[in-house]
Amino acid sequence: MSESNSTESQSSPAPSPSPSPSPSQVPPPGRPPFVPVLIAVMVLSAVYVGYSFFTPQSIAQWKWAAAVDALENDNIDQAKQLAEEALEWDPENAELRLHIAEMHYRQDETTEARMQIEEAIALGKDNPLVLTQAGFLLSRMGQHDGAMMLADRLVDIAEKEQTIHLHEALNRRAYSIAMAAADEAATAEQIANGMKDIDLAIEYYGDDASYVDTRGYLKVFDGDLEGAVKDLDAAIKFYENTRTELLAQLTPEQIENMPSGVSFVDNQLKQVLAVLYSHRATAYEKLGNEDEAKQDTDLAEAYGLDRQRGVW
Repeated sequence: MSESNSTESQSSPAPSPSPSPSPSQVPPPGRPPFVPVLIAVMVLSAVYVGYSFFTPQSIAQWKWAAAVDALENDNIDQAKQLAEEALEWDPENAELRLHIAEMHYRQDETTEARMQIEEAIALGKDNPLVLTQAGFLLSRMGQHDGAMMLADRLVDIAEKEQTIHLHEALNRRAYSIAMAAADEAATAEQIANGMKDIDLAIEYYGDDASYVDTRGYLKVFDGDLEGAVKDLDAAIKFYENTRTELLAQLTPEQIENMPSGVSFVDNQLKQVLAVLYSHRATAYEKLGNEDEAKQDTDLAEAYGLDRQRGVW
């Protein structure tokens, strides 16, 4: 340090201590900095939650849920009004349009249903889920040419865009042919092509029970009735065993009053089995085994077979 700085430092008087402030002069303690941050986060969260709940899409979902409740209570006019309001909020929702098409189909309003299906397909473009659901609804409506065209499109998408597995698309096309054959709306050539599709799907993916069911159902219309029963036996056994294993985990009290999650899975399994038993009943009918056919038909109905509600 320089000499001048040292001398100045030694001659400077020490600073006098500052007087202590009186209590009235003490400033109030400041709010901790995390408090305004926390408040800001809470406000932003509230805004976000509010925005999430009040988007056009969420309002449309609420409207549709209310429409379903009204439909279940046979308030048809109210259900239709709520469905229209849902569409006004979210007019470009392809899946919503398919839901509304389903509602019209259940009321035997096939023209309105078809219009909504066509809108859904246009909006969904090449969405495999939209095409699959639209095709299944068309099959249930008996409009098999349209359903099989959509199934062709699915296979094309699987091969070119790969947004759906090829084995899934092949199974979907084969099953659409089987449903057409059940209504006597498929040619022998189409049935043969369906057999090629499902054989290839199984070659790619393995003996999945649902694929084996498709093969068995097609065999019913391809003339291989013994082979059909063998395939359908295997598919039914798989799903019955799956359901038995599910129920074995429950106490008798839980079986009487199932937890909601288990009840949902059990209902899904019963619906699958309803379809499989109906398929095998058709095979038994063609074989002339009337007792077995009636037993399977009764089981299918007990498990909830219903073409109009999509258990078909």
